[in-house]
This record gives sequence, structure tokens and C-alpha cells, in this order.
Amino acid sequence: MSQAIQKRRFDTFLSHAHLDKGAVSRVHTWLTDVAGVSVWYDETHLPPSASIATALPQAIADCRSMIIAVSKASLQSGWVEEEYNAAMAQRTSVRKYRITPLRLDDSPVPHFLQSTKWIDARDGNIDLSIANDLLASLYGEELSLDPRKARDVYISRTWRDNEAPPADRVCRLLAERGLRLVGDSKDQAGFQEGQRVKSIIASCGALVAVLPHRGNGSTSTYMLKEIAFGLELGLPCLVVAEPEVRVPADLDAIAICLLPQDAEQSDALELELIRGVDRIDEEWEKPDQTHFTFLATTFGNERSERNRVLRQVIERVTAMPCIMGDDIREGQIQQVIIDAVRRAFFVIADISEENLNTCVEAGVALGAGRRLHLVAEAPRRRPPFMFRDQQVWHYSNDAELVGKVHRIAFPYRRRVLNAELGQ
Repeated sequence: MSQAIQKRRFDTFLSHAHLDKGAVSRVHTWLTDVAGVSVWYDETHLPPSASIATALPQAIADCRSMIIAVSKASLQSGWVEEEYNAAMAQRTSVRKYRITPLRLDDSPVPHFLQSTKWIDARDGNIDLSIANDLLASLYGEELSLDPRKARDVYISRTWRDNEAPPADRVCRLLAERGLRLVGDSKDQAGFQEGQRVKSIIASCGALVAVLPHRGNGSTSTYMLKEIAFGLELGLPCLVVAEPEVRVPADLDAIAICLLPQDAEQSDALELELIRGVDRIDEEWEKPDQTHFTFLATTFGNERSERNRVLRQVIERVTAMPCIMGDDIREGQIQQVIIDAVRRAFFVIADISEENLNTCVEAGVALGAGRRLHLVAEAPRRRPPFMFRDQQVWHYSNDAELVGKVHRIAFPYRRRVLNAELGQ
């Protein structure tokens, strides 16, 4: 059985011909060292004694996507088409497996890739647009629900293969009603780092939990804690439990018990489940603690495209809205901006040239105890006094800034489940 996409170790597999090593190495360096993307690359991951025929298919199956470097050399090598076929086999079993052609020269894109959007990066050189496209290729459909308009429901569920079907079914019913299903990313810290999970739950308008049976009437204690958080926060909650689960008495009023998977569900139970999902849809309320990021930066026509890309990258990786000072046009603008900075989940501030507005916004974030990340254009210089104990991420060009902003935002990501359903 193919491994679930979210459990794979690498974000992408970099397929290329060895004659293109110079250009491909530039792409690999930007993805890994600048943007913080995990890439399977033969130069770093293929042992000298490994059998290529065995190792490459295994590596492709351990990645969530493939970037295929297209060039005269790669088209003549035969490896590109072979690796593409291996990737297509992955896509057959895992719907979200993504394949992106990266054209390195003026070679025509081969017929088997012509139905796929490609990226032109001549000689492996990366600019603002290419950087954005490369990152977009890794996230696929995850921005299909605009984070600024989405109605978020926190989903507490299992991802074990033998326990997943009931949870998948409930999630599909919720998604059909236009709700965005949010969870904590599997490799992010949960209860060990304080209130991270509770904070994500508080940013949603409802909570739905699907409790699996773990033997002797027990279920996941982690999920019970998540339900307790939802109830403590006063969210509309729905609990769906497998029949063997001993549901705690305080959850009886919001719990629905499923019949075993191998039994035909009665019309009454089906109706009860639909009513429960409809109730969540109707009772959903905009949360008081909505999560968003704040990007403090300078504006102007020469920065408009860069700022647009930075916002898109931040929203794509975190699944949170990104606010900038230029968005705020009503009320006492200065005070509204200060309030937004104080409430932001985290703040990225570009203190290049020590722009006064940006430094003030960064200072407000620091004073309010927000998570603050500073970036500045090279060459390195001593930051303003109040920021001298803060790390500053320096960048040399727009593409490097985009990559570093992706790297900063990545630890704050949350999981949007809608695109994973049915894979």
C-alpha cells in the first residue's frame, strides 16, 4: 500500500540529467538552504553503493511531489521519462502527488508533460516569479479556500489507516457545506509547547471530533483533550464515536455513536449524523481570536509585486490571512495598525534602511510579546538598538527574501484537510 502523502519524508524529488548538475544545484540550494524545503537529491541522498534501479523508485515514493528539470540533456537521457512514469504511478495511488516541469533551456516540453503547467528557469536562475512558482508547486490546491474568507472548523481525528474511514466520511460531509477543515500539522509541537493546539482551536468557529476505538472502550486521550479545549472555549462541538467507545458522560449531549463499518447504517443514524453536521454549519460563529499574520514592510509601486508574492507565500504555507499596513484604509489608521500588530499570531518586519513605520510596527510587536521575525537587505549592518538581541535574516535579492520568508513562516503552518479528502 502506498504511504499517505502527509507521512512522506521529503517535500519533493528533483529529477534531472547529470549534465545539468550546475543549473540543478542552484535550484537545489535555493530550495533547501534558502527556502527550507526538504528535497530528495541524488548528490546528497543516493549512497555510492546504491542500486539506482531500486533506490530511485523508493525515493520517489518517499516524496510528496516531483520537480522534473527539462533540457536537451534530460530529454536525451531517458531517465526523465522513466522517473516521470514512476511519479505518475504515485499519482494514480495518491491523488495529491504533484509533478512540475522546470525548463532549463529552450527545449520543447515533451508531449507527456504538456498538460502540466511548467516553470521556465533558464540555467537554474531564480527570480521573484520563479521563486513563487516553485513554492506554489509544492502546495498544490491548498489555497483553494481563501484564508481571509474561510469558515474554519477544527478537526480532531485519527490518521491511522485502519481507523480513518469514519473520520473521512464526517470530514467530507463538513467540506460539502463549504467549511474549511483545520488541524495541527503532524510534525509540529502539540501540548509539549504550551497552548499551541488550544490557540489553533480558539481561532476556529467550531470543533468536530471523530473518536476511534483503541480497545476496552478507550479512545485517544489527546483527542479528548482537544474536545475539552473546544468546550472550555465555548465552541459549537460535535463528537462522533465508534460504537465500542465509552463516551465520557459530559459529552453525551454532543455525541453520535456510529455503527461498525461492516454493518449497514440505519436511516435514523444517517439522519442523525447529517443533522449533527448541519448543526455545526448553522452554529458556526466567527471566532474572537482569529489567527492572522502581519507583514511590516515598505510600500510603493516598485514593491507592489514583491509584497503581493510575499503575502501569497505566507498565506499558502500558514493557511492564515496576511495583513499589511497598506490594507487598512478606515478608522484611525495608526491605531488600527497598532491593534492588528498586537493581535497577530506572528509578525515579519523588513527593517531594511530602518524605515520608521516598519520599525515602529516591529517595536509594537516586541512590546506586545508577539512572535517577531526580522529581515533586512544585505549588506549586514547593526540593527536599531531595540532589536540588537533579535535574529535578523539577511537577503540579497527578491528571490532570496521570498525563500527566507517561507522558511520563517513554515513552523507556524496548520493543516488544511479539505484537499486531502479522497486521496
